[in-house]
Amino acid sequence: MIIDVHAHVLSNTFMAELARDKTFGIELMDDNYTYLVPAYGPFDPPIYHFEERVAGLASRGVDAQLVSPVPTLISWSGGAADVEWARRLNQSTAESVAQSQGRFKGLATLCLGEPNRVVDELNRALDKHGFVGVQIGTYGGDRPLDDASLDPLFGLIEKRRLIVFMHPTSADKLERWGDYTLNTVLAWPNETTLAVTRMIYGGVFERHPDLHLALAHGGGNLVFMRGRIDLGYTAPKFERNEDCHKNISRPPSSYYRQLFFDTAVGAPEMLRFLIETVGADRVVYGSDEPFEIADPQGEMAIPTVRSLDEQAARAILGDNLAPLLNAQH
Repeated sequence: MIIDVHAHVLSNTFMAELARDKTFGIELMDDNYTYLVPAYGPFDPPIYHFEERVAGLASRGVDAQLVSPVPTLISWSGGAADVEWARRLNQSTAESVAQSQGRFKGLATLCLGEPNRVVDELNRALDKHGFVGVQIGTYGGDRPLDDASLDPLFGLIEKRRLIVFMHPTSADKLERWGDYTLNTVLAWPNETTLAVTRMIYGGVFERHPDLHLALAHGGGNLVFMRGRIDLGYTAPKFERNEDCHKNISRPPSSYYRQLFFDTAVGAPEMLRFLIETVGADRVVYGSDEPFEIADPQGEMAIPTVRSLDEQAARAILGDNLAPLLNAQH
């Protein structure tokens, strides 16, 4: 069994609507339905054309690919999807799932732009579309994810035993990240590191022990920085910060047991380091299909994982997520 936790889709119907209305400046380039996205260029066609993509999943033995919208559409600097926009994104995801011959499993978009409605709207999306979980960004529109106002959302996620996939989004506009694709290769992993560290210190995982996040891009820098993050808690005297103690009862790294780290880390040696550090039971396969600054065909991750012992390989490729996926059926 192979379950891919990290992949993106937008239905062709939805893309046509965006181009018609020039939403976010998106334009239709030609009769082959190629879309031009400002500051990005031509959009990767497998985002919205699925025939070859689904055939590729079948040929690689990927049983389920958990799909969600492009993260820049769910939250952005200063805002996040409201109810209307979340419903449009969720409809797009549902249409994409329907075209996948059973290979795609949808993740719901949250309306964090209207946090007082997020619980009811998530219930609605799950019941209407049969989604298996949610995608969440790294900032809640106008508030960090450790804000106590989001506790009802995390309580619902626990209750319904949902897969939660966290993909970084840009909370601030930082001009110095604008060159050399640095926003994608450096800024986004740092966003994940910041968001999850705040959630740990803010007590989100302490208050919600059955909340488990699957993190994009191997969790950013969380694994490498694990020891340093703990130092904020263990500093005994001059640098002791009581804010690092008031919401949690044990060192931050102990909450890593509520995290899964995907395999989209870019290089075999980094993937092996990740597995050795957190354990095969906390690593899950993620391709970030169809993007190229990723592992869209699993050419890096799958051979590396299959070189492990059979039990570890099975865990990473599917067994770690299967219980949460099966809980929705």
